[in-house]
Parts: sequence; C-alpha cells; structure tokens
Amino acid sequence: MARPTEKSETPGTPETPERCETPATTEAPDSPGTLGTPATLGTPEIAVVIPTFNRPERCADVLAALARQTLPPAAFEVVVVDDCSKEDTIGTLGPLVQTLPYRLRLLRTPSNRGPGAARNMGWRATTAPLLAFTDDDCLPEPGWLEAGLTHLGSHPDIGVAQGQTRAPDGVDVHQLQGWYVWRVIPEATAYFDACNVFYRRRALERTGGFDTEIGWWPSFGWPGATPVAWGEDSAAGWAVIEDGWQRGFVPDAVVVHEVEQRGLRWHLKYGYLDRAIVALAVAHPGYRREAFWRPWAYRREDAAFALAVAGLLGATRWRPAALAVAPYLWWRHPSMRKPNFVPMCIGYVAVDAVRAAGRLSAAVKYRTLVL
Repeated sequence: MARPTEKSETPGTPETPERCETPATTEAPDSPGTLGTPATLGTPEIAVVIPTFNRPERCADVLAALARQTLPPAAFEVVVVDDCSKEDTIGTLGPLVQTLPYRLRLLRTPSNRGPGAARNMGWRATTAPLLAFTDDDCLPEPGWLEAGLTHLGSHPDIGVAQGQTRAPDGVDVHQLQGWYVWRVIPEATAYFDACNVFYRRRALERTGGFDTEIGWWPSFGWPGATPVAWGEDSAAGWAVIEDGWQRGFVPDAVVVHEVEQRGLRWHLKYGYLDRAIVALAVAHPGYRREAFWRPWAYRREDAAFALAVAGLLGATRWRPAALAVAPYLWWRHPSMRKPNFVPMCIGYVAVDAVRAAGRLSAAVKYRTLVL
C-alpha cells in the first residue's frame, strides 16, 4: 500500500482538556443544544461530519463545496462540530443554515478534546445509516458523496471505504521548496485518513468510533499552543476491519486537500509525536503489517538514520564504521537542485533525530522495538 505523500505526525501523551470559555452548545428551537434546520425531511441516506477548530472561514468554503454535490440535497445532511474554538465558529457559520440547500447542524464540544471526540459527537448526533468524514481544510468535488454512497450501497460487507485525496490544481507537491504539509492519497492506505473516508454506521457503533486518546495532544507542549492529533482515524479504521468488516476504496470520491507551509519548527515539534505510531502498531497488528517498511522499522529512512548514528558512534573507535552513514545520505537528502539544499539537509537530520527520540520513548513504554 502506498503511503500518503505527507502525513500528520503522531501526538504524545494526552493532557487535561481546555474548557470552552463560551457555552458548549448553541440553542435553537428545532433541536436543543444545536443550531440547524428542522428535522422534518426524514432520515438522510448519508451524513457528512466535519470537525473544526479555529477555521470558520475555511469551514464555510467546505459547506459551499457540499452545496455543489451531485447527490440530491434531501439525501444527505451535514453536521459541523466546533471543537471548542476560540474563534466564533458557530456565529460565523450560523447564518448559512437557512441559505444552504441541505440540512446543516452545528454542534460545539464542551471542551477541546481533539478531532476524534468531535467526530464521535457528530456521527452520534445523526441517524443516517452511512457516514462521510472530511476536514475543514478540504474541498469535496461534486461527485464525492454520490460516489461514496453508491460504493457502500452496492457492497454491504464493507464497513469502511477511503476516497481519493489530491492536491489543488496546479500544485506539484514534489516541486515545493520548504516545509510543507499535504495529503495525496491515490489509493487505499493503512491510515484511513479522516479527511476523506466513509463508514457504515453499524460498523462504528460496534467498534465505538474514533479513538480519543491514542494521539491527542491538546496544548502541543505548552499552554495556548495549537492542539494536534494523529492516529485516531487510523485506529478507527483498523478497529472496524478487526471486527470483521471489509474495506474499500472509491477513486471517484475525490477531495482536494489544502497545501500548507508549516515551517521547520512545526515539523520538529510534530516529529516527536511519531511516538503514537508505536501505540498504533501494538494495538493494531494489521496497521503494523501494512504501514511499516519492516516489522521493526516504520520507514526505511528511520532504519538508515539509526544505522548512521551507530556508524558515527562506532567511528570513534574504528573509522570505517562511518560508511554506515551512506544509506541515510542516499535516501534522505533533498533535491540538490533546490536553492536551500544545505539548510534542508540540516533540517532533515534534526527532524529525524526528534522522530527517533519519540519512537524510542514509546518503544520503552510499550516494550516493543520500533526504529
């Protein structure tokens, strides 16, 4: 299975969730605790769940994209769950409720607990038999929902199905210079990225939904910092498979994922969060078989980095041991055509060192070897 070109890294140990400074829900006559259209149109065939945090304008773009779906508006509803944003997400999106052609409900978590908890609140608030998940930095193409609904409808044994995720038009992710984050998912992977995934409701009900602890770090290391999460979607997908359901891939269910420049500092912080990869591997052996380069190494570059460090240490006693650095230099170096070649090389080494430290700490905690 191919791995997405770039994947959010794994968060560390959960901390005490930050409480919302505003009420947890917005009251509306039609549905206590939510803001949305009256539930008088019958049960939708599929529900779209979107967790959001401090991105009301981007989320509004997602809602506009959903208004262009080829699936009739009466066939689906959309649930947006604001994960205790500091920005007034409910206030920004509220006026859209009466203007969009489909049913829209806006929920708000009582505390900032991460996308896993927000997605669980969202899918549990609907009764639709099928569920579609995307994020607030994604734009579903018009045929997205219809393709997902058709695929699950014709394969009753499938509990989870991934869609295709691509970069925006005109963006070649391989030509980007700098520290960017993107998602390019052309085929089924071991990650079940929630930016574009479909579930059968019964499958999530049987397995409990998204993991809310495996990769959630509210304050990203210090109070007030942006929360991060990774792994909750992978854990949910594997739990469904382990429960006996089949998996699928829907190439026509396309989502365009935004490309963002995050900087070296962000990647260094995120690198340590590789530690949750070990937790996933221990909890879900299937993930380890598919996602890992070798059972004892997540990526070949990780194994090469460990070999390089051992070689440099050994070279203090026997100089030829320094040749062990060669595989790492060959696999890891950025393109020499890039103007920032040297800084990027230094940055790669720093990020890989932090990643190794994160996995080592988790390897000790879970008593399992992962390089």
